[in-house]
Amino acid sequence: MSRRTAIAAISPVASEQWGMLTAGQARRLGVSRQDLNRLVDDGTLAVVDQAMRVYRLTGAPEDPDLDPLRAAWLQLGGAKSWHERTAAPNLVISHRSAAHLRGLGGLIPYEHEFYATTRLRPRRDDIKLRVRSQIAPDSWEIWGGLPARTVPAIIDDLLADGEDESAVAQVVQDALALGLLRDEALTSIVGPYTVAYGHTDPGEFVQALTGKGARR
Repeated sequence: MSRRTAIAAISPVASEQWGMLTAGQARRLGVSRQDLNRLVDDGTLAVVDQAMRVYRLTGAPEDPDLDPLRAAWLQLGGAKSWHERTAAPNLVISHRSAAHLRGLGGLIPYEHEFYATTRLRPRRDDIKLRVRSQIAPDSWEIWGGLPARTVPAIIDDLLADGEDESAVAQVVQDALALGLLRDEALTSIVGPYTVAYGHTDPGEFVQALTGKGARR
């Protein structure tokens, strides 16, 4: 395939995916590994750090904060298109990664965290997968072009993981300030974790998380 034809084939896909695409996606478009290698050699493409078989169009706008998460999500999808993967996702961003994606709180995601409906083998130590046979349709939504847990689900995930209360409180307060969460929705979320976090009842726990009660 000529260089011009290869670029014309991959550019529309990359433009929908933050300037990136996978080797599997390129192969579906008729662009071979050899074609990709030539585009890397002439500087049209660059291999994305840490993400095997994920390429970026050089010159495409970069986001150092979110691109590693985006590349990890792309890598785990292989040859499937963005449209296929977001219509019925089998991989949803969760926990700290989801909070960071939404700009909530200050928890640092040391790993890229996902729920997956099947076991995957990413061969990376910076990806954490939690396998669930099903991901409830009302527990995720598209955010920034990625399937991510909803705000109530993120809070539930963080509490289930035993994250520090003050860190979860910051996520809660940021979400409230941005209009992404309502006070009343918190009561049902925090109920199962009230005793574990040393509170007497869900209402008191909600007050602590929202900053409206006495801090511990």
